[in-house]
Amino acid sequence: MLSQYVSFSVLLLLVSFAKSTESKFLIPYSENEITLDGEIETGEWEKFASLEHLTAPWENDSTDQTEFKAFVSADYFNFSFQVTDLTMTTVPFEKELSVASGDRVELFFASDTTLTNYYCVEMDPNGNVLDYSAEFYRDFDEAWDFKSTKVVTKVSETGYTLEGRISLKELTELGILNPFYLGIFRADFKKPQTTEVSWYSWVKPQNPTPDFHIPSAFGEAEFKKASK
Repeated sequence: MLSQYVSFSVLLLLVSFAKSTESKFLIPYSENEITLDGEIETGEWEKFASLEHLTAPWENDSTDQTEFKAFVSADYFNFSFQVTDLTMTTVPFEKELSVASGDRVELFFASDTTLTNYYCVEMDPNGNVLDYSAEFYRDFDEAWDFKSTKVVTKVSETGYTLEGRISLKELTELGILNPFYLGIFRADFKKPQTTEVSWYSWVKPQNPTPDFHIPSAFGEAEFKKASK
């Protein structure tokens, strides 16, 4: 949500900053590594529970049909999105910020809810990636990139699937250790070059207008470890 700029009072900022989330996402462990191919309905993905929808907090808490799954292997944080989207909107990819002008799914990683440093990856239906680091509030370093992100997508008449992974070693180096805080988001544009966008989130951000760059937009997450 790099391109969505909002303003609100200092009071609302403080309330959001202090609020702790009640959601926790336990990310299971698998001994098997996977090959990224965009096929997420078979194989290793069948074993894991998922988030079955995301919520649009600024549209009377309406829900979509997005299915998000994740698991951790020896080397990677693996994730997938199955998105139903009948108004799929993308723009030609000219630079990373092009991703912010169309439909996409997003993952934000933070070590804690101060958001002193957090890391964002936004991915469109064609597999293009916008990634950046940030500091609260909305201090973005657009030149920063994840070194290990891999994404594969498949587009259909009813939406798109996205399968990806990020190196655990890189996440560890960034301070993303158990437990950590995770934002899971989706932007649904109704048509190109429009301000009509539905913003979906795993947890409900405590803000009157759309904004994912606040502590209450993150939920607690934990990587399960291999059984000894």
